Order: sequence, then structure tokens, then C-alpha cells
Amino acid sequence: MRWILAICFALGLALPVQAQTDPTAPPPGAILFVNQERLLVDSTLGRAILSLESEERAVLTAEGERIAAELSAEETALTELRKTATPEDFRVRAEAFNQRVERVRAEQLDKDRAQTQRNEDRRRAFYATAAQILGDIMVQSRASAIMDRRSVLLYNTSLDITDLAVSRLDAAYAADPALLPTDP
Repeated sequence: MRWILAICFALGLALPVQAQTDPTAPPPGAILFVNQERLLVDSTLGRAILSLESEERAVLTAEGERIAAELSAEETALTELRKTATPEDFRVRAEAFNQRVERVRAEQLDKDRAQTQRNEDRRRAFYATAAQILGDIMVQSRASAIMDRRSVLLYNTSLDITDLAVSRLDAAYAADPALLPTDP
């Protein structure tokens, strides 16, 4: 048996031994994988962003429902007024109501667009922070690349760094709560 090992060493067939402090670390040049969606959903910073988005959306939705109820009541009153008002008076009031409805719709649409823009800005800031952390992980592990896990069919799960990235995002957010842009 010793002679087989000696022949393997002589022929250079022995596996190279790497001096690594962490036996679970990926080999240099490896391609690492991360689930970007989990970075957002599982990290404290990501959950704070999602919560802020949800709260702002709820406020906007409640305001829209309140305005819709007011406009509906106004429309009902206008319909009742039609029975007793002169045609000219009704026309003037109906036109004013229609203009108000159009103005309110435009205002709500502007608010919705602004909300969407804030969400996009926050997520862009989040992923910029995540990219810095992923870049550090890539350099530290001497990896060749990091790919989104969702675009890969099969992979070695030991190369998935999502949990490590989430823990580092959590640490970064704990150290600097200003990473949560409340009004980007």
C-alpha cells in the first residue's frame, strides 16, 4: 500500500494541499452564488426598507380610499341636486366636479409615482450597500465572480454566500442606521 502512495507522489498525482484557515472556504478562483431577493427579505436593513415601503403604501391607499369616498358622496349629492337645479346650474356644478376629480386623480397619480421613485431609490441604495459587501466577500475569498443563485440550475451549495452576506448587511446596518434612506 505504501508503494502506491509513493508512486502517486513521484508522478505528481497527489492532490495539492492548500493552506487555508477555514476548511469550508471556497477554493481560490471559485464562482460564488448569492440570492439577491433573500438579501432584501432576510436582512434587517432589507426588512426595514420593505416595512417602510409597506407603511407608505398603506398611507397612500388609505388617503385614496378616503378621497374616493368623499368624491362618491359628492357625486351622489350632485345626482340628487340634478332633480331640483336648473340645467345651467347643474352643468356648472357638474363641470366643477369633473375638474376636481381630474385634479385629484392627477395628484394621486403624482403621489403614486413619487412613492414608486422613493422605493426604487431605496432599493438602489440597498443594493449598492450589498454590492460593497459582496465585493469584500469576493476579494476575501479570492473568488472569480459572484452570480445570482436564481439564474443557476445546479450548483454546490457550499458556494452560496447569501447567509454570510445577510449577516454582514445586518452588521453594517447595526453600525450605521443611516443606511436606511427614509427620504431618498
